[in-house]
Amino acid sequence: MQKSGRTLYVVGAGFAGRKIAEEIRTKGTFGRVIAFLDDDPQKIGTNLDGITVLGPVARVREFFRDHPADEALIAIPRATNDQLKTIYEHLSAAPFDRIRILPNLAQIIDGDAHLIQTREIAVEDLLGRTPVRIPLKETLSYLRDKRVLITGAGGSIGSELSRQLLSAGAERLYLFDNGENNVYEIEKELKILQEEGVGEKATLVPVVGDLKDREFTRFIIQRLKADIIFHCAAYKHVPMGRE
Repeated sequence: MQKSGRTLYVVGAGFAGRKIAEEIRTKGTFGRVIAFLDDDPQKIGTNLDGITVLGPVARVREFFRDHPADEALIAIPRATNDQLKTIYEHLSAAPFDRIRILPNLAQIIDGDAHLIQTREIAVEDLLGRTPVRIPLKETLSYLRDKRVLITGAGGSIGSELSRQLLSAGAERLYLFDNGENNVYEIEKELKILQEEGVGEKATLVPVVGDLKDREFTRFIIQRLKADIIFHCAAYKHVPMGRE
């Protein structure tokens, strides 16, 4: 198997960070973890699974000079927005090619973190609002064995909901959107997540159509016989919806 030559720091030496580092080492296709970065004085200087824990994170530029890496991966799902903002500021001071983040705790069901869940860090992650922590698996238990229709499944809100509903135990997820490419992309992403062990094996059904077509919408709802509908096909920005 050809191994990637990329190197990275995993920020956070807790369960999620160690799970990510283990997956990288086991698969051998993503690269190599240079070190963990952590602020916990009890962990700094120790060796976890053969990887040294450096810290605090504020010294990342110093560590980078001695041990340069291509990428930093933030694996602290319990971090608040303020904590993430501080971490990102420190990481941005080092010339990483890429900074990625593991989703927040609500999206990591039963502490099961996977490399495939990581994504580019976005401005929303750094806003000064701390999200409410919700026991997602218990909250979504009413969807088990149900047929669930998600309108606007390819949009920013619908796609995020679709990812989280993978862990709900639904029988089917109908991915409805008016953009064929949008439907294709979210279906492909959800299948990859399922193959990597994220969520459960719900049947994914892409549906392309326009909700403004009343007859088609009535037909498709009757045909799919969905038990529950999440309506996410709407403009997030109110001025865009004004005439």
